[in-house]
Amino acid sequence: MGQQDRDFSILFTDNKKIAALNLKCFGKNGPTNVISFSYLDGFQCEVLGDLIISVEEAQKEAREAGLPFYERLISLIIHGLLHVLGFDHEKGAEARRMRYRENKLLTYVKALSEYKKITL
Repeated sequence: MGQQDRDFSILFTDNKKIAALNLKCFGKNGPTNVISFSYLDGFQCEVLGDLIISVEEAQKEAREAGLPFYERLISLIIHGLLHVLGFDHEKGAEARRMRYRENKLLTYVKALSEYKKITL
């Protein structure tokens, strides 16, 4: 992917703010879990993109799935970052590739000693 030297930002927010952004930017009503903005195309700089994550939505989804909150939050960061890198989960084969990468990256993160420290 060749993006090692580029940065991305993460804004953690609530459902009210992300719902407003979802409506303003995408014309969709209601909150979503993550919104991604990629700067790969047409905006070459040190910034790869921006992620906006609803902590409320992440907490709700973690409860519903029976997952620890931090695991759901890391999954959303990975999901959003893959969108920034150009992956899409709406199309057949591309959706499968995105799910594969999400699972592979989450498995990698969960094996890191830093991750294991937060799970104690």
